Amino acid sequence: MFLMSPYSRVLPFSILILLSFGLLACAKQAPVERTELVVSVRPLALIAREIAGDNLPVRVLIQGADPHHYAPSVSERAQLERALLLVWLGPQMEGVLAGQARSLPDDRQLQLLGAAEYEYQGASAADPHLWLRPRNAALVGAQIAERLAQLQPQQAELYRSRARDFSESMASLQKVLDRSLWGYRDVPIVVTHDAYGHFFGSAGVKTRALGSGSGGGHGARAMLNLSQVGRGCLFGEAPKNERDQQLADHMGLEYAALDLLGEQLGPEAHYRDLIESLLTQARGCLSEIPDAVNEKAVQ
Repeated sequence: MFLMSPYSRVLPFSILILLSFGLLACAKQAPVERTELVVSVRPLALIAREIAGDNLPVRVLIQGADPHHYAPSVSERAQLERALLLVWLGPQMEGVLAGQARSLPDDRQLQLLGAAEYEYQGASAADPHLWLRPRNAALVGAQIAERLAQLQPQQAELYRSRARDFSESMASLQKVLDRSLWGYRDVPIVVTHDAYGHFFGSAGVKTRALGSGSGGGHGARAMLNLSQVGRGCLFGEAPKNERDQQLADHMGLEYAALDLLGEQLGPEAHYRDLIESLLTQARGCLSEIPDAVNEKAVQ
């Protein structure tokens, strides 16, 4: 009977171990295919899709949650690691997300606040809701296009061309928005926080805020100071809620909720749909004010 030597038994097993380690090493060295653009909030997704087109899927990270306090889950952190690019506003808006965002390489995360000279007429320079002004949306689109052009040079001109087209469209949309709101510039407008200044301010419409855009509450002093503003509108965030309704009743104001994050829009919505829906919601309230100035509003 033929007996296998100890060396002959060990040799095949050793080869198997070496092969296993080799396969593991190859697996670790395999490059991750990054084909997804991740954005923090939906309004940024509406802008990003204008630039990415069909070249890149766009995923919204924060859905149905307060961006100020949102923290990514384990699976969402894995998505960020695999993403081609994360687009977010900054710690002023997504405070908890900031740590995870900054753990990504600089070229794979785009912090928008501070990346361009945005317009703040009529809005607080500290408020991060800059997407509510079409001309600012154009600047956001340009920033996204430039970063994608760096990450995917073969598509660079396509992204930049889309950004130029989007910028022209936003210039037109801004004019429409300003003309539509201009006639209401003397109507008292109270808002639950500073964000609304981005939407109304370019038209010369002043807003009086009850709180800050960073999650601040309705201050008692602000409520006292605004209790005698006269007939006007109180705008709060969608969906409508009893607290804001009671505030409006207390101040003698009409009340409407504005969907700042576009959560009520359909899945195929565009950025223009967001602005047009906000304008419709705002004018639905403003048109109820029995003031002759409203007759000057562009219909």
